[in-house]
Amino acid sequence: MGQPKMNRVLKSISIHHKLALLAALFWALLFGKANAFPPTQSPNESLVYSHEQLQAFKRFDDEQPARAAGRSFLCVPLFRSFNLQLAADVQLAADETLAVTGDHPSLGAWSLDKALPMRALNKQRSKWFLRQWICASHRVYYRYLIYALNAAGERVLRQWEAQQVPRMLQTYEAYRAPGVDLYGEAHARAVGGGVQLERGWLQREYVIELKFCWPEHIYLSGYNSKATQLRLKLSSLSLLNDARIEVSRFGYNRSSFRAQRQQGVDYSAGSILIYRISQSLDVANAFRLNIYNKQQQLPLGEIYIWPNQLQGSRGILQLPIVSNLQQLVGELTLPYLIIKPLSRRTSGFSLRVSFQRYWPSNWPTLDVGQRGLGDNSIADYLAVARAKGDMVQLDVQLTRDYVPIVWQGFGFYSSELPSSQSIVNELELRYVLIRELSYAQLKSSRVFLRKRWTLQEHTQLNVRDIKEHRRLFPKLAEVYAALPPTLGLIVEVKWPQLMANGKLESMQTLNKNLYVDSIIETTARYGCGRPLIFASFDADICSMLRLKQSAFPVLFISAGRTDIWQQYMDLRTQSYLQALNFAQSAELLGTALHVQNFMQQRQQRRLLELSLDLPQALFVWGSELSSAQLQDQFRALDVSGLIYEQMDRVGPSSWKRASLFAAPQLQEIFGQQCVAIGNSTTMPNAKPTKPTVWPKMR
Repeated sequence: MGQPKMNRVLKSISIHHKLALLAALFWALLFGKANAFPPTQSPNESLVYSHEQLQAFKRFDDEQPARAAGRSFLCVPLFRSFNLQLAADVQLAADETLAVTGDHPSLGAWSLDKALPMRALNKQRSKWFLRQWICASHRVYYRYLIYALNAAGERVLRQWEAQQVPRMLQTYEAYRAPGVDLYGEAHARAVGGGVQLERGWLQREYVIELKFCWPEHIYLSGYNSKATQLRLKLSSLSLLNDARIEVSRFGYNRSSFRAQRQQGVDYSAGSILIYRISQSLDVANAFRLNIYNKQQQLPLGEIYIWPNQLQGSRGILQLPIVSNLQQLVGELTLPYLIIKPLSRRTSGFSLRVSFQRYWPSNWPTLDVGQRGLGDNSIADYLAVARAKGDMVQLDVQLTRDYVPIVWQGFGFYSSELPSSQSIVNELELRYVLIRELSYAQLKSSRVFLRKRWTLQEHTQLNVRDIKEHRRLFPKLAEVYAALPPTLGLIVEVKWPQLMANGKLESMQTLNKNLYVDSIIETTARYGCGRPLIFASFDADICSMLRLKQSAFPVLFISAGRTDIWQQYMDLRTQSYLQALNFAQSAELLGTALHVQNFMQQRQQRRLLELSLDLPQALFVWGSELSSAQLQDQFRALDVSGLIYEQMDRVGPSSWKRASLFAAPQLQEIFGQQCVAIGNSTTMPNAKPTKPTVWPKMR
């Protein structure tokens, strides 16, 4: 009984083998004689593909790199059906469309403008379909995305699948019957896979954020503003209704932005509420904010926000609240933020890969040198590498002419007296802000720093010699060039904030959008291809860094609740829990909190799990971490990284074999940042990305 069955199997295999050989011979003859037909005439009217399509296949083959001799890599064209199902919690707006893009030219080559739109199969628009020819003889990578069209007919990226490893079709897998893909869920068993959706970066639109993030914003005559439960509703006054309004009301694991409900959103003094308005670059709408008493469902007043009131990159609105009878009943104090696309980079970003959430959970706790060994110099950064540290945290700010330089304070003490004349009295010195000086003026200044309660002159280190690693005020580009790519960086963007007592931490007059753009563009040009995280104490800077690009993750740094520094006015900075909520709202990599927030051992595990459960990366920083015993305590809790000074004294050099990022495989992965940021189209010697655990075949 077994022998006939075996013969049938062998016969079946033989038949399939012969059919495959005949198909290969047919396509070889067809391509060999393709030039014999006129460009406007198909060689065979019964064929599925036109002459132009066949030529496109041939060009695709010709562009492939040389392969091993003796093997045929002729493109075998085949129709592929893409079937997509949306999860129940994914609701598309009326102007949104699903599309697919990939590395194959027929799938758009990771370009938003060339991505192929799909067709909805039901009225609920939860099932989508696309049929497209691809090369079955090549591995194909692809992703799904959601886009909308603006008034000019240009595509605006709303959301996309951002797994580190995209979906893939293995060689000849296209012959398999296509299954149904679930939007956002690529291959949950693979490293970097699972469910991961990200908001698109800004290209053809800008964002306005109206921020209820201070202890009090609304004063209403006759009401206790701290005790009254309110309901707010923001609406556009444009007849075209071309503004997209989303809202984030902070709460643990429910702080993400979502469409505003029809009845509005609840608000009370002391809570955090952020309105995010997305508009086309050439659109300036007016808005109305209605205020209701939540308990009595009574309208208390309304506020009008006009386009000419939203100027620059940031500001504070003081607006009257008027009743339905046009009587003044209160006042609203409301800070706002305007986020625009990168000023000098309008294209080039790729959908090939994103690093916004790339931080594998199986990585060990990293050692990060805070300002190197503490002095924020290139020599200190290199010393961290010798001490087997994994990363360096450095402070970046801009001069008056928008040159990014590395410096830990907002200024320094200086004197206009010549260097040959000594300073007798400290009153002869004045504090100079970095933003007041051009880079040329900065490099010609006398520099005095306060150390151990005395002012010491360090002008001898303020030199232009690029080989001098102890020099002051190095350019950010020079730092990138001097450090090895195996040394990771946390680039902290400095910006002064409003303190809780109403005073400014420091003055800053530079345009906030151009400020952030200069740092991103310098990093894209000189710093990509290495483990690099942007970070800031300023929540608005974090939002801007996140929405302007997708190649570098962003970390929110917060002191939380400590007895060392005075608190900021922004409630997002005042506690560990609100820092976590903001990181989820802004879709950041995670947070970096001061160690004093975790000093009670009974609460350490519970507090750290709040971050790990979201999931978010969690770094811990502070001078207390110079204790080896405390370091071991946090390593046992699996925090993402420890940021501390004096790594040469208490660092991992005695027990660590090498830095984590010295692994060649990780260097290849981070090389893709240059492609994602648009600085490169190829990566030398980079192998095709693939998950370490293959997804289950359909």
